Amino acid sequence: MGETGLGFVKRDVGAKQEEDKGIIDFRLYTNDGTVESLRLLIDLKNIVSKQLPKMPKEYITRLMLDRNHSSMMIVKKTPARSKVIGGVVYRPFEHGKFAEIAFLAITSTEQVKGYGTRLMNKLKSHLQKQSIRFMLTYADNNAIGYFKKQGFSTVTRMPKHLWYGYIKDYDSGTLMDCQLNPEIDYENISSDLKRQKAALLNAVCQLYHLNIQKGLPFPPNKAKKFAFEDVKGLKESGWTLEEYKQSMRQEEKEPFYKQCKKILKAIGENSASWPFKKPVNTRDAPDYKEIVRCPMDLETVERKLEERVWYKSKAAFAKDLMLIASNAKAYNQPDTIYYKCAESIEAVSYTHLRAHETSLHLVCRLLLEKKKKKKK
Repeated sequence: MGETGLGFVKRDVGAKQEEDKGIIDFRLYTNDGTVESLRLLIDLKNIVSKQLPKMPKEYITRLMLDRNHSSMMIVKKTPARSKVIGGVVYRPFEHGKFAEIAFLAITSTEQVKGYGTRLMNKLKSHLQKQSIRFMLTYADNNAIGYFKKQGFSTVTRMPKHLWYGYIKDYDSGTLMDCQLNPEIDYENISSDLKRQKAALLNAVCQLYHLNIQKGLPFPPNKAKKFAFEDVKGLKESGWTLEEYKQSMRQEEKEPFYKQCKKILKAIGENSASWPFKKPVNTRDAPDYKEIVRCPMDLETVERKLEERVWYKSKAAFAKDLMLIASNAKAYNQPDTIYYKCAESIEAVSYTHLRAHETSLHLVCRLLLEKKKKKKK
C-alpha cells in the first residue's frame, strides 16, 4: 500500500470532502469524437504539457487522443465554469490484467491539496472493477516519491512475460508497479485507515492505564536541568535510569555521517522536495542569482556530505538545509507552489533535525535564527 500514515489519510480526506460537496468531480473520458470529450482532453493535454515540459507535445497529443487510452480527469467547479485541473492518462491491457500509466499531472495552482492522492485512489477503484490486477508506469526522478506514496514499488512484482513487449521502454525512467488488492475499498481507504487506527488505539488503552502527568516547571528565559526522577511518567511507563542512559549512549554512537544521510534521505523522499532536488536552472529563472546570493539544493548538499570535508558539524549541515527553503521563499511569491513546497520542506527539515539531535542546542539555535529572520 505504500504510505499509510496520517499524511496519506489527510491528503485523501481533504479531497474526498471536496468531492462529496460537489466542488470537484472525477470523470472518465476517451476520444469518442464528441465535442465535450475533445475539449476536455485538450484541456488535460495542456496541463500535462506544462507540467512535463521535456515531453514532446506531439507525443502527448498522440497518446491523449489515441482511442486505446483513457483519461480520468479532475473537474473543479468555479463561478465562471467547470474546468479541468488535472488527470491521469492510462492504457488498459485486459489480456494481461494490467494498465500502463502514461501521464499524471495536476495544474500548479492546485497542487499540495491531496488531489493527486485522491485521483490515484479513484483510478485504483475503477481498474479494480475492470479486473485489473497491476498498474505499471515509468517514473522520472521527480515522480518516484509520489508513486511510492501511492503504493508503487521499484521492485516490480508483476511477471515480466505479461507486460514485456506491450509497453514502451523509457531509458530515462524507472519502471514501477502497484499490485491492486481486491479486498481493499480504495475509494474509502482513508476512512478505513482511520477506523483501524481508532480500533488499535482503543485496544492499547484497554491494556494500559492512561495517566496524564503534570508538565515540568520551566522558569522563563532560563535553562534548567532535571533529574531522571523529576520527569513524571518515565518510571510509570517502565523505564529505568540505566535503560534511559543506555538508550542515550546508543543514540550518540550513531556516526555523524549516517545521521545526516538519514535526514537527507527522509527530506528527499518527501512529496514537497521535487523543486529542490537539483540546482535552479538560470535559463528558467534568469534573475535568480541576482536575488539569491548563496544557491543551495539537495543534490549539492548530498555531494558536499559525500566529500566529507564540508560538514564538520551538524550545525553546518543544518544551515545548508535551511538555506534551501529560505532561498525559495526569498525568490518566489507566497501564493506559488514553490513557496508552499519550501514551507513544507522547512517544517520537515526541523522535524528530522530535532529527531536526530541528542541535545536541544542545535534545534534552539535554528529556531532563534528563524525568529530573527521573521523580525527583519
